[in-house]
Amino acid sequence: MNVSRNFLLLAAVLGVIGMLYGIDMGIRENFAYAPVHAHINLVGWVSLAIFGLAYKAGLAKQDGWASIHFWIAAAGAIILPIGIYLSMANHMPLVVIIGSLLTLASVILFLINIWRAKAA
Repeated sequence: MNVSRNFLLLAAVLGVIGMLYGIDMGIRENFAYAPVHAHINLVGWVSLAIFGLAYKAGLAKQDGWASIHFWIAAAGAIILPIGIYLSMANHMPLVVIIGSLLTLASVILFLINIWRAKAA
């Protein structure tokens, strides 16, 4: 599994989705769900791209743990903004809590993989 490429590919896909959603909000002049747009871009586009670039540069250890990091980060980046929407629209906070915990776990795994690359 090419972890750095997968991170960058998913980041680009979520970046396009986030930007299209932002353009749609602007056209409609309805910014009620701006936090959803912001989290698609920040967690999906920016964070995943940073992860991918760090793995590519060798700043984080790229092995089986990196693959686990990818899947947890991908799940968090997709579930978190969906959860924000569900929480705002339907007062259903469980999905956003799960997405937040997955995103936190992915950053902790990233920290560990950076530390492991330094130690190697």
